[in-house]
This record gives sequence, structure tokens and C-alpha cells, in this order.
Amino acid sequence: MDVWFDSGSSNLAVLTAKNGLVGPGQDWRPADVYLEGPDQYRGWFHSSLLVATGVRHASPYHSVVTHGWTLDEQGRPMSKSLGNAIEPAEISNKWGADLLRLWVTSVEYQADVKMSERVMTQLSEAYRKIRNTFRFALGNLGDFDPLRSSLHNEQLEEMDRWMLERTAELVKRCREWYAAYEFHRVYHAIHDYCVVDLSAFYYDVLKDRLYTKAPNNPARRSAQNAIHKITSALIRIAAPILVFTAEEIWKYLPKSADEPTSVHITEFPKHSDLLTGLDVGVKGSWSWLSTDARSVVLAALEQKRNSKIISSSLEAKVTFYGEIPEAQSILEKSRNNLRELYIISQAELGSVAPQDAFRLETVKGIAVTVERAGGVKCERCWNYSTHVGENQRYPTICERCSAALAEIEGAAS
Repeated sequence: MDVWFDSGSSNLAVLTAKNGLVGPGQDWRPADVYLEGPDQYRGWFHSSLLVATGVRHASPYHSVVTHGWTLDEQGRPMSKSLGNAIEPAEISNKWGADLLRLWVTSVEYQADVKMSERVMTQLSEAYRKIRNTFRFALGNLGDFDPLRSSLHNEQLEEMDRWMLERTAELVKRCREWYAAYEFHRVYHAIHDYCVVDLSAFYYDVLKDRLYTKAPNNPARRSAQNAIHKITSALIRIAAPILVFTAEEIWKYLPKSADEPTSVHITEFPKHSDLLTGLDVGVKGSWSWLSTDARSVVLAALEQKRNSKIISSSLEAKVTFYGEIPEAQSILEKSRNNLRELYIISQAELGSVAPQDAFRLETVKGIAVTVERAGGVKCERCWNYSTHVGENQRYPTICERCSAALAEIEGAAS
């Protein structure tokens, strides 16, 4: 029997009611996708189309996905004859099956792709960073109960609502990329969101709230609500890629009683599930504060570190100057968030920036000055405050920590 007719007619035997692959009243259905190398346009893809069209008067597939060849580090196709192939079992035994799947999804598979020890080593570092982001989330949800600790959207801190809105956009894009078989976009989006947006920014900012506030303080619970929703959404989106890691994380993620015990029988998160009703203008303000304004503050702090005026951002007092009306308006509305957002001890708003204020040519409308924070370092939160010592019972801590301890002690009594 001709090999192409043999393979091309396989859909007639596979996509049948006998195999449970069709709905009621049907005896055959097209496959969602055919997957093979590009040589199959004149082979399996073609012969399957010819046979199914002749017999069923329909295409045997809704879509075709093709992948390139796997190359070694020198760019040669991997083959048994050359002895340069790396067996999937060998990769799984050394790096783990999840890392093999991560490699598959990290590359633009439509073209030829390279596989080597060096590539896997780089990916293992990316995997570690993603995993550590989830570890941080789980570590800060130990006392979180989805039933008793949950807050309504309007009860959440504005920054937390903004991050949930950003996660909603990520979910929306990832679902679209999955549907289009653009897996590399999903991987890079998840990796960048975990490493850049969460670990290096949002979770870093949240540490002060999570570690210094009383357990049931509304600001801390708000942070936990956001972390829980973000983690639940991200792990479900990542589950088809990081199969075993996702299951392990899901096992320890706080869940309500009606949620499945396995992440692999949950549904993908929906974009609408993460929306908080935040105004478009407010979202724009937070985007500006976290990008343009933040780049100015971080550069100014780095300059003072290099000058040995400060050694860490918590030793700094930053005065903000809005040099255009829009920037001044945002800074005034966000004055209570600036200290937390930029991880500094003290933040003030100024009216007219001095000539020697720090500016960036690439960012218009904002200038800052940085000096050493006044007061004494709090032994509990490490922020500098002029109120350290006012609490006679705890003479080495600041007013914020005094309030937190009073809240803790009140709950305990």
C-alpha cells in the first residue's frame, strides 16, 4: 500500500464515534489540528486532504501547525546517523520534564530551533525565577483563607486593583496566543511578568505591607487578595507548559472547598474575573508612576548611592516636583503611596524644583531631589522616622510599627 495513502486515510479510522471523538448523531469529524514538519505539505497534510475530500467531501482538519527541525549547537539537524541527537528522556532525567516542555514553548517552532546544554542551562535559570516568584506568593498566603480573608474590589488598595487589571490584560493576551498556537509568546509573557512586573517591582513594594502590618490589617489583606488572585490566574495559564510545577503549586495554594484538587481540571482564568472596575485615568496614572516617574527616582537614588550619600533606598528622603500640570496632579493624588511605591523612608511634594534637581531627558514633567532621611532607623521595619522613641514601651520602633503592634496586641487580648 502506498505510504501516503496509508497515512492520509488514517483520519477515517481515528476521528470516529467508536473512539469517542464525535458528538451525538455524528460518525466522523475533522481534527482540530494536524501537527508535523514542513515537508508534510506535499505528504501527510496533502494526502489527508485529498482522501478526506474524496470520501467525506470535507477537510480532515480545521488547521495545520508545522514545526521546523531541531538543530545542534553547530546548526546541524539532529539525527541518529550523525550521533548528535539528544533524547527527550535524557533531557527529562537531567533537567526535568517541565524544562523540556519549557524549551518547546520558548522557541518559535515554525522555524528550525537549536537544542544544546547551553540552551537548557539558560532556560533552567528562567524556570528558577518563575518558580521563585510563585514561592514568594505561597509564602505570603500562609494565613490567607479565601472564604474569610477575601475583600470586595472596592475594598482593595488602588495599587492592588491596578495590578489585577494588568493581570487581566495578560490573561486575555495569553488566551489569544494559545488559540493561535503561539506558545512562545505565552512563555515570554509569563516569564517577563513574573520576573519584571512581580518579583522586581510589585512584590518588592508589597514586602513592607506584608511584613510589618498586623495580620488582619486591611492593607495587608488587600495585598494578599491581589497575590492570591494573580497566582491562581498565572498558574492556570502556565499549567499546560509547567505541568508538574503547576500541580505542585496548586496543591499548596489556598483554595475554597468547591475548587478542583488538580490544576489540570480547572478552567483557564477569564479576563473579566480579574477586572476591578478601575477608572482608565487612574490606570494611566499608576502606569506613569511605575514607569516614567519610577525611572527618574531610581536613577536619582543610584546617583546618591554612588556619591556615598546613602547606601540603600530606605535611607532616602525624596522630594517630588511636578513640572507639568498632569504630573503635579498625579503626584498630589498619590502622595500617600509614594513612600511605599519607591521603597523610601520619606516622601514630600515640592512646588518649584531647584536648578540642581534630578531630571531625565527621556522623562518630561517630573524632577526630584534626594537627601538622607531624617530621624532614626526603626529596628522593626528599617525605615527612618523622626518618631522613633516616642513609644515608651517600644523605644526603638517607629510610629507605624507601634500602631501595628498595638493592633496585634489588641487582637491577641
